[in-house]
Amino acid sequence: MGIFDRYQSTDDTIKKYLKQLWEYQEAEADLMVEIATLLYEDDAIDDAVGFLERSVRIYEELGLYEQEASILDLMGDVYLNMDENNTALKYYRKCHQICTAKDLPIIEDVFNKIQELEEVEQTSTKIGTETSTSSVDEDSYSEIFDEGFSDEMEKVDYENIGSKLDDIISLLDEYAIYGSYQKFDNPLAHIKEAIEMSRSIGDDKGEAGLILIMGDISLKKEETEKSLDYFQQALKKFRKIGDDKGEAISRLMVGTAYFLLGETEEGSSYLRESMEIIKFLHDDKMEKAAMALLKSIYR
Repeated sequence: MGIFDRYQSTDDTIKKYLKQLWEYQEAEADLMVEIATLLYEDDAIDDAVGFLERSVRIYEELGLYEQEASILDLMGDVYLNMDENNTALKYYRKCHQICTAKDLPIIEDVFNKIQELEEVEQTSTKIGTETSTSSVDEDSYSEIFDEGFSDEMEKVDYENIGSKLDDIISLLDEYAIYGSYQKFDNPLAHIKEAIEMSRSIGDDKGEAGLILIMGDISLKKEETEKSLDYFQQALKKFRKIGDDKGEAISRLMVGTAYFLLGETEEGSSYLRESMEIIKFLHDDKMEKAAMALLKSIYR
């Protein structure tokens, strides 16, 4: 009959289109790097970093490890030039992990950068807290911890605390995209689908962000134990990829969930650890949001 003739070359056609898609994605990532270079030269640093981060995710998805490592190294250089040593070190370490796994030629150069920065950090620690680059007033949050948790556990205001957690989660990279899922009538179902998609393409950062949002939604429904499980999953993933910002936010969430479950000592430990990370992130918005959360939890 001939009605299936047009499907005879389906396999070849799919391979052809997949190859074209792969080439388009690689070209897109290359173009993002070029745009980032121009933005950096115009002192639009934040925009430049944003394009570099997007290019890294594409290179990672395509398995172009040399390009991925090269951009991570470049991002480390950008932050180093901005005197943000901790952030630079984070990118250098991630680059070094890839170089080690794939035996890439820039491994020695990156290793030397890591050693130099670690020596600087060790020297800074020995000098004392007066050399800290933190924008956080340690005394201000230490006083809050010293006052202790509120004893009126039965009067916990989930709505107030949930609002503070929303402010913190909104600071996640690319939250504008992921946060849109909360607008659906059944957001958890949609988020679970998005998590599976993120998992299938190896987008650990996106997956971790979505899991945090699932925890936030569960907490608003006063499903605190379930929310704690989500928050801990997200924390594990952020730590795996070396995302300090995601780790700090996750620790705030975990600490809050423990507080709501009445496990105040465990909760206090996570909250303190989160504030220690925030001290080195130079993120005023996160600091203010975290302090507002602490004040709603503690007396």
